[in-house]
Amino acid sequence: MRIGKLTDEQLESLVLSRLPQLSSNTLSGAGIGADCAWLKTGENLLVTSSDPITAGGKESGTLAIHVSCNDIAACGVKPTGILIVIIAPPSATEEEIVSIVDQASREAKKLGVDIVGGHTEVSDCVNRFVVISTAFGVVEKGSAVPLGHAMPGDKLIITKSAAIEGSFIAANEHSDRLEGKIPAEFIAEAKTYNELISVVKEGTVLGTLASDTCELREDGFMRSCVNLMHDVTEGGVEGAAFEMADFSKTGVTLDQRLVPFTDCSKAICEALELDPFRLISSGALMIASREADKVIDALAAVGIKATVIGEFTENSEGAKTIGLDGVARPMPAPSADEIYKL
Repeated sequence: MRIGKLTDEQLESLVLSRLPQLSSNTLSGAGIGADCAWLKTGENLLVTSSDPITAGGKESGTLAIHVSCNDIAACGVKPTGILIVIIAPPSATEEEIVSIVDQASREAKKLGVDIVGGHTEVSDCVNRFVVISTAFGVVEKGSAVPLGHAMPGDKLIITKSAAIEGSFIAANEHSDRLEGKIPAEFIAEAKTYNELISVVKEGTVLGTLASDTCELREDGFMRSCVNLMHDVTEGGVEGAAFEMADFSKTGVTLDQRLVPFTDCSKAICEALELDPFRLISSGALMIASREADKVIDALAAVGIKATVIGEFTENSEGAKTIGLDGVARPMPAPSADEIYKL
């Protein structure tokens, strides 16, 4: 099998279709495009999500905190706790384990998230570090959070820029392949992109905005100026757009000409021959909204740039990409992330 996430078809046939029926204690469980589960816990709801870091190398601890916390934030909920599992290869040193733990501790402290447990072991089942994190947040029942779906006519919005995490990994793990091909200051800049990888700030701001503008529609879904959010991980911006549309049973058109990138990320992708639209992009949050200006203004008020890069359409129109040449083409389903080419 190829390296990377299973395709949507594989995930459905090999995993999701074989899971037992959910109990009444679970409001929402596993699904394509649904990163978080929602469980009843007395008078509150527990929101939780897990993610592995397999290509993070010596920065795995940094990334592990953010990838799971970003999933919680994409639900409009502030993460409060996290569990971390570290599986180290036999070649690992104690110093490397300490470094990963110190990274995770540093990032968790920044976010105000408690590391409440986990597991650490050395195993010959892996040849490099695998770090798995499970984050959670708690909200009161009845809280207005964007649990809905994108609707035809909603604008597709992205925060910050694309390829943030991919650029960070490339600069830290493959700097030798970049030296002499791009300016040294670009490599140095990309190594600081860990400061951009969290979407907790924008997620919680938009969760509040959703709460202030929500209404229960006839279809049973909560509607607001924020209908759906999704953090951009493996598969990049095109993969995230496809998953949002698939989850919402809509079509989507993404215009590559509108997707923002830093000059640094552009240079890295060109030097390493990576497709920037399919490169892991934690740090960017994708939003479906019929009131794009309101979303963009709310984010600008807290210093976060947001850009409209497309629109959701009727399901019959499918997923499309408008290329840099201005030509619209069918958007392929998510496949192995570009980072695995390295």
